[in-house]
Amino acid sequence: MIRKANEGDLMPLIKVYKEVFKVHNVFEKSEDEILEYLKQFFGNILVAEEDGKVVAGLVMVKKKYAKWSLFDFKHIAVAKDYQNKDIGTALLKEAENIAGKGKVEIRVGEREATAAEFYEKNGYKKEGELKSHYRQGETCFVMGKVLE
Repeated sequence: MIRKANEGDLMPLIKVYKEVFKVHNVFEKSEDEILEYLKQFFGNILVAEEDGKVVAGLVMVKKKYAKWSLFDFKHIAVAKDYQNKDIGTALLKEAENIAGKGKVEIRVGEREATAAEFYEKNGYKKEGELKSHYRQGETCFVMGKVLE
């Protein structure tokens, strides 16, 4: 089941993020610090629930430009025991449905080749590169998809 996160979902979601994002400037912090960070996105976080527990999450950040809507999808993660079960695809599709028309951008570090392949499989294309965006010396790819 994919749904908007409630407050009780945030701590289980933090556990997923800490498991998946071993090297991440946000998710290496304490659970309290991560909780404070995630609260700024409350209302814009989707979770996937399986077997009664939160197993995946995605943060949607909307940026409005005149007649064009641009979304940043951030922190997309599926717990390791639940990967390769189409949960990530279902989560991504639900976020796209909520976004409606406009454009989605996702940033992927060069060490995350599997993630880049996942997004490409779902219609995202590499549109640019950011040098030392997440970590010094590492390239980050900007991937995008126009939703119509």
